Amino acid sequence: MLKPFEWQDKPALIEHLFPVQKISAESFKEQMAGAGKTLTALGSYWKGRKPLILNKACILGALLPATNKPLKDLEIFELLMGMDRQSLELRLEHKNDKASRFFLAQEQEVEVSATYNEWVRAASRPEECGDALFTHVWDSVNAHLGTSAFSFPELIEQIGIARFGHRPRVADVFSGSGQIPFEAARLGCDV
Repeated sequence: MLKPFEWQDKPALIEHLFPVQKISAESFKEQMAGAGKTLTALGSYWKGRKPLILNKACILGALLPATNKPLKDLEIFELLMGMDRQSLELRLEHKNDKASRFFLAQEQEVEVSATYNEWVRAASRPEECGDALFTHVWDSVNAHLGTSAFSFPELIEQIGIARFGHRPRVADVFSGSGQIPFEAARLGCDV
């Protein structure tokens, strides 16, 4: 279990690595959702709104520590973002339309690796899949970070205590549509 302020002086993950190509593909997918965007469906339309997946990536990247194992850090970040191979397969199964079933069957049968963009185009967005998408990630996340979380709010509270001594508080007075506080609250931060 992490101690309060244990990560106080550790650099944030976003200072050392950030999978821009994957985040970009996910952001494009969300932007093309039109009326299917989460905040739009809730009645909040803001022309300049950035994708929620980008906000989630920035918040997690700012809270997670950079360790002396950058490849493992990247793996954990991708697990938490729903961008790992197993999550992508679950996202394809969740979408469960003709194109995604064909894509998954082709990928498994031929064993030719498609590009990440092709996976994302054929799959559901991570936020459409709910918490079930992340059930496979917690053992790896906990082993790497020294946490004991089994949900995002638990993880955010534990890493907030390790970094700040309390659950992270997020305020964005220039938030426009409110997407940064919205995503921070969804992850488990105080807003």
